[in-house]
Amino acid sequence: MRRRIVVAAIALICGALATSCAGPTPLQLDTGKTTVEFSFRDSSVPPQYHRSYVIKATNKEASITVDSYGDVLAQETTAMPADTWTKVLELAGTLPTRAEAISEPEPGCTGGTASKIVIRDGDQDRYSKSAENCGGRSDKPLTETVAPLEALFDMKQLLKTGN
Repeated sequence: MRRRIVVAAIALICGALATSCAGPTPLQLDTGKTTVEFSFRDSSVPPQYHRSYVIKATNKEASITVDSYGDVLAQETTAMPADTWTKVLELAGTLPTRAEAISEPEPGCTGGTASKIVIRDGDQDRYSKSAENCGGRSDKPLTETVAPLEALFDMKQLLKTGN
């Protein structure tokens, strides 16, 4: 009897470990209901050089708002090309796996930038990930996902500093 309990306990532990070690599963996203929101927070610099922005996207359009410490500097909206949206959803679907290695910055790390992505299906958050790009940390999986959206805008002009 005792042996059966030990064997059952070992089997239960092994099953739990196998499930938890399987890693994140890809997101199954609905083309018509999914929204992607990406936020970039610039480092702490004087206002004339600070540029943060938020991109919001659906299957119909993408919009960007650029600000300097909350003062809106530019806003644009553009139609969403079908091929761009398809690429964004492919990248967003694999983001849980690609972003798994993003870690928290070391305490006291200052002066860096930050990124955050939120993927929603209707009103439900499906995935959210923040990254501090400080002390050698990278937010590459997030920026790779949003790159097709950024390509819809003249980012160089929108983020132009010194105005």
